[in-house]
Amino acid sequence: MLDLLAIASHDYAVYSDLSQLVVNNPVDLQGKRYGIIFNQNMIVSLLSVCCLQALMRNGILEQEELINSSQLRFKVLPFCEPFGSIENLDCEVIVLVNEQGYPTGVISNVESIVDCVKYFNFQESEARKTLMEYEAIFESLEEEIFVTDQQGIILRLNPASERVFGLKKQDLIGKHVSELVKRNIISASTTEAVLEQKCRVNMMQDMMISGKKVIGTAIPILDEVGQLVRVVSTSKDIDQINRLKSELDKKKTELGLRDQELDLLRSEIFSRVKFVYASDAMNSIKDRILRIADTDLSVLIHGESGVGKEVIAKAIHYASKRKNKPFVKINCGLIPENLLESELFGYERGAFTGADKNGKIGKVELANGGTLFLDEIGEMPLMLQVKLLEFLQDKTICRVGGTRSIPIETRVLAATNCNLQDMVTEKLFRQDLYYRLNIMTIKIPALRERKEDIDILVEFFKQRINKKYGIAKRISPELKKALYDYDWPGNVRELEHVVERLMVVSDSDVVSLDNIEDQLEIKSKEQKASLPQIVPLKAAKAKVEEELVRVAYAKCHSTYKAAEMLEVDQSTIVKLIKKYKIKERLSHLSLGS
Repeated sequence: MLDLLAIASHDYAVYSDLSQLVVNNPVDLQGKRYGIIFNQNMIVSLLSVCCLQALMRNGILEQEELINSSQLRFKVLPFCEPFGSIENLDCEVIVLVNEQGYPTGVISNVESIVDCVKYFNFQESEARKTLMEYEAIFESLEEEIFVTDQQGIILRLNPASERVFGLKKQDLIGKHVSELVKRNIISASTTEAVLEQKCRVNMMQDMMISGKKVIGTAIPILDEVGQLVRVVSTSKDIDQINRLKSELDKKKTELGLRDQELDLLRSEIFSRVKFVYASDAMNSIKDRILRIADTDLSVLIHGESGVGKEVIAKAIHYASKRKNKPFVKINCGLIPENLLESELFGYERGAFTGADKNGKIGKVELANGGTLFLDEIGEMPLMLQVKLLEFLQDKTICRVGGTRSIPIETRVLAATNCNLQDMVTEKLFRQDLYYRLNIMTIKIPALRERKEDIDILVEFFKQRINKKYGIAKRISPELKKALYDYDWPGNVRELEHVVERLMVVSDSDVVSLDNIEDQLEIKSKEQKASLPQIVPLKAAKAKVEEELVRVAYAKCHSTYKAAEMLEVDQSTIVKLIKKYKIKERLSHLSLGS
């Protein structure tokens, strides 16, 4: 172990008293850095060579003052003191002394040496800590660890190895691995194979004493020049591996059953809300519903009238954690404007003339804990949009005629067949409410854009109608082809009504193509206005104008796009829609989503 004397120097001169400093020849100081005044078996002062030379030049009268002002800060330590003992010393120089207290060495640059000592002590401490950690890991591992030297002599093994061999470590350490084979303790040695082959080895081994059968692995450990210095062996109990595999297979089976149960539950959810499809587009919507169902995000469902927006809203609700709470729908386009606020938020008794004397709970409050579905949100008046926005932000409502704030915890879903972005531009819908509702969007394609859904929907409606009316009618392939080729401007709702009408009025058990002309008006793509033979020209122009605007707006639900189709200004379309009350008429034709 390194001691202090090993790093000490002897570049010093020793003086017994002050007078020696004057009478001594300066030659005595050659090659020296310090002068030590040693008197009465103790070190009195430690001075630098510069200070000593000044004392020799000056008189004896000035020596005391010069010594007091010029001596260095020093510490005295025994020459046998451990190296690490100087870590906390605060001095410029260390003087080492023997048993009689006489100087034997001097250590300068103490600050740097102290830093080295601190670093050395830290590294030593970290190394000890790391070794302790490795030792703890080695001892606690459930897997056997068996270490030999380059000759095959057993150096160490962990408790798991003792269990595998059926012997204590003191019975194994120091033995050569070949002895284990000779004494019939193991059937074969992986370590011997590594010593021969100089590479990783795997083999089956029988442990004779413990009766275990294991898969043994031995790995060579090489030094920096590639020489083998250690062999580390491990093993895995085959019975334990088989048990783990059996447990894993059992878990996989359980997970498979749970996945089947989950798939069944999901199928029940979508079957409950009549979510019938065959197209990739609707399958993507189903996946999105499952991803967002358990969140509380607001969802805006967009699509033409009759595509099934309410079906999507119900699917989100019943696939969510709110499935056992209320699903409350309010159609913003069917309730008169003056009643919409009280329908939404309720009212206190005496709030207005004709109000229920006990007051009334609104739809928002009824949906507390569940889901509120706002259908035809684009028809909500601007003044009420402000109150809806306040509710979405604050999660509280105030009944009409009341002053008390009522906290409400509900998820809001909204649906529309309008282009809300265009309505925001036209100042018909609040921009802040649009962004608040449009956190997640589900766009449902029209039926004409997913024709692969038509056949399965026809079959679904046929079975439901047969059950409803107690009949057993079929639909001919020719009729299915005609239904597939039709454009379905009314989407799924129109398809359902047509199938029901055809099956009910048909006299045959097989509904054929002959029934379709009487029951289904297949219009040409270029729709024409129907007029009597003789009408006033002005009236005829107005009729054609109204019909063109109605068809264009019904097709795209955007005044901008309708204007492009008819090659007029957007402002003209807005005026004509108001003039002929086209929005109101389209809204009344819509019987839900």
